[in-house]
Amino acid sequence: MSNPRCPICGRATTRLLVSPPDFRMGDARRYPVWACPSCGAGVTAIAMGSEAAGEDAYAGPYEPHRAVSRPARGWRGRLAATVRAGFGYPQPEALPLPAFLARALARIRAWTWAPPPPPPGRLLDVGCGSGAYGASLIRMGWEVDGIEPDARAAALVRSQGVRVQQARAEEAILPERAYDVITLWHALEHMAAPVAALRRLRAALKPEGLLIVEVPNRAGWGARLLGEFWYHWDVPRHRVHFTPESLRLALTETGFQVTRLEHIPNPYGLAGGLAYRFGRPGLARNPLILALGWGFGLAAALFHRGEVIQAVATVPKIDLTQSRQGAKGKGRKDP
Repeated sequence: MSNPRCPICGRATTRLLVSPPDFRMGDARRYPVWACPSCGAGVTAIAMGSEAAGEDAYAGPYEPHRAVSRPARGWRGRLAATVRAGFGYPQPEALPLPAFLARALARIRAWTWAPPPPPPGRLLDVGCGSGAYGASLIRMGWEVDGIEPDARAAALVRSQGVRVQQARAEEAILPERAYDVITLWHALEHMAAPVAALRRLRAALKPEGLLIVEVPNRAGWGARLLGEFWYHWDVPRHRVHFTPESLRLALTETGFQVTRLEHIPNPYGLAGGLAYRFGRPGLARNPLILALGWGFGLAAALFHRGEVIQAVATVPKIDLTQSRQGAKGKGRKDP
């Protein structure tokens, strides 16, 4: 198999990063990950049309396709309401905490779950998995659509009240300028054609709407420390392995303006990686290992070498003055 081309900048990849097996599904086949010398993205080498590139790669214990969102009750419900208040949503049942404490709780919660800024509008969740995120937003007043290529996951999405289109993002039929927010929570790295997908999503986003993208960071400390055991390689499901530079390039090249790119603490790169390294899957759920993972993740994010990176981007506002002038110019007739 020849080195794959980078789906971000089109250059041929030249350097082998790692060649891990599919630890999650217990598949011993090796999947080489090659680095692009131009933008730094990693690319998983998969034969086109192979079973590993299709639905079989998501069979078995793939948790994102099985999660269900249920409203919290009792004191958990009040704590959840307090967090939502910290995100700026009116919550009468929130605990009577000072605003700065509610915002601090929201900031911590945003490491694993975050709603878009209020007020609610229309949102498209790309690679929506089981629909748990979309269902939680519907309860907050959002109108939510989803895109999910997996048939079994799409069925669960519908059962949670989210309208879903079963398709790949680059092939989805989307209304133009219809969405206030489009989210891709750990979805872009699964796409063989992320640039084509982003172009299609840009056309569906309203001017000055928000695109929120979160992906693993292959340039972070976790990947360097753990090598092929790093949890977030997740081959063959992860097709592209982003760096901050390659994520920014993918967004700017498709017409987005990046307004924020930050490193997010995440415990699973280390905790899951140690579980893979020692062949003990349960180790990733051990409280001490998770605490170690959180400490490592916080330090890595602080030094801008986080396990996960998140970008917020917009569609630049159209210059209405120039558009009007152009229209007037076309309407004039020569004397």
